[in-house]
Amino acid sequence: MPHQTGSKRAFVPFFGICAAVFTGCAQQAELPQREPPTAKVSRPLEQTVTEYLEETGTTEAVGRVDVRARVTGFLEQVNFEAGVEVRKGDVLYVIEQRPFIAARKAAEATRDAQKVELDRAEIEYQRELKLKERNATADTDVVTARAERDAAVAAVAAAEAALDQAKLDEEYTEVKAPISGRVGKTLVKLGNLVEKTAATHLTTIVSYDPIYANFNISERALLKLRERRRPGADEIDKQQVKVLLGRATDPGFPFEGHFDYADLAVDQSTGTYAIRGIFPNADLDIVPGLFVRIRVPIGQQEGALLVPELAMGADQAGRYVLVVNSQDEVERRAVTVGSKYRSGDPQFGDMVVVEEGLQAADRVIIVGLQRARPGGKVRPEPVELPAVVDELESARQQEVPAGPPAEAQPSPPRAAVPAPDQPTP
Repeated sequence: MPHQTGSKRAFVPFFGICAAVFTGCAQQAELPQREPPTAKVSRPLEQTVTEYLEETGTTEAVGRVDVRARVTGFLEQVNFEAGVEVRKGDVLYVIEQRPFIAARKAAEATRDAQKVELDRAEIEYQRELKLKERNATADTDVVTARAERDAAVAAVAAAEAALDQAKLDEEYTEVKAPISGRVGKTLVKLGNLVEKTAATHLTTIVSYDPIYANFNISERALLKLRERRRPGADEIDKQQVKVLLGRATDPGFPFEGHFDYADLAVDQSTGTYAIRGIFPNADLDIVPGLFVRIRVPIGQQEGALLVPELAMGADQAGRYVLVVNSQDEVERRAVTVGSKYRSGDPQFGDMVVVEEGLQAADRVIIVGLQRARPGGKVRPEPVELPAVVDELESARQQEVPAGPPAEAQPSPPRAAVPAPDQPTP
């Protein structure tokens, strides 16, 4: 019994030490919890906007002509400077004219000689006819005289044709501009021989105003456009279909033109449909061969949902936004985006339409995407989104004549997020 009592006493301090150790470990494991990161959120902006079809394309000159020689001779005059504007009919080059003047005079002399021969043959034929009436000549003589007369008529016609060709050759010694436009540098220097057979290339003229823009749309976009065509509207007014253009350095689409041509069928090798717009270009701001952005308004979209482009993320699965639910947890939403618009507040950048994947009551993270993770929590801070600027609608309003001053109107609606303790409408 005393031995057992000693054993029990030995275990008491051991258990006390273990309990103290485990208690200390538990206290060390209880670290302070980190607060969720802050994220600025807003509901999508709901606004009626003009729906656009956006593509890329290239510009093309409406008129482009390679000026070539049509007669052979030495170049005597170059009457233009490279890069200047020329008008249709301006004399650009003069080829040595003396040989062609001589050829024209020789053709005139030949024509006159053939006319004299025709007069003689006509007189001889008439004389034979009178002799035949008195039975004073043979029938063969009459036939011969008529044949000589007809041959003389043909000879005069041939001489007239040769004279016309000689006059044309003389006219071709003055090389004139076939179209109005900007002329390039001369490719043949003064005094060099130009040839008719090789059709020597002298220079090129390009017409800049107006100018074409060619672009392609997909089969899906083509079908979408046809679905939105007004019922019974088989033909469209080309002037009424606006086409907007922006160059690589333009922030928007400052150039406005209209629809000009659509291809006859879809290209089966690419699955695209070719369309062409035409744009006024009096200031020569657009040059042929540019890579441009094209925007075509295709209708009004009622109640479109827009979010700043900076709130968009992208990965291998596609475009997405981060949404904060009612428990302040972050959710990833895959979205389909549409047209882009300029925000009324530069700090939000461009706004894009979300066609699928988002609801009007969703709270979208606008600022703080780097600190938010799907499944984690954030502290949402509401922000307001300004209305977007519809450039086409603004342009239409500017075209309306100014009237009497209107009464002050309330500012455009701004989308906001209600506080967490307020019900969502």
